[in-house]
Amino acid sequence: MKGQEGVTLVELLVAVAVTGIIVVFLGTAIYQIITITEYGNDRLTAMHELQNAAHWFNLDGQRASTANVNGDLLLTISANNSITYSLAGTELHRTAGGNQMTLARNISSADFAVQNRVITMSLTSSPEGRDNVSENGTYKVYLRPSEED
Repeated sequence: MKGQEGVTLVELLVAVAVTGIIVVFLGTAIYQIITITEYGNDRLTAMHELQNAAHWFNLDGQRASTANVNGDLLLTISANNSITYSLAGTELHRTAGGNQMTLARNISSADFAVQNRVITMSLTSSPEGRDNVSENGTYKVYLRPSEED
């Protein structure tokens, strides 16, 4: 039986061990790629929400002649035209002329302040995901000059 060659138990164990190590490294690499991609997507979503809200806030704030904060932000554009910013649950809404628009979702906090003709809006965006990503943004806009200035 000299012509028959087989695999010894030691060779089989070494082959299984090497295969196991390769599978572990590949599995770890794939997991890292997926995790990093999800984290990046959550951050991008949070930043996009803040940028969209900041865009509208900047446009409306520069047009406003007065601003009042009573939980919500009320911007007065003219005698019969006003814009309200409000947080409902996790959505930031902009209401102008009876039309409501959702500016941002996943907003966990929104704070408004008015001081010396400067409006400040501070937002925190926290998209739901397993990485608990949170982005903060503070935006300031000067009201347009009043007739008395």
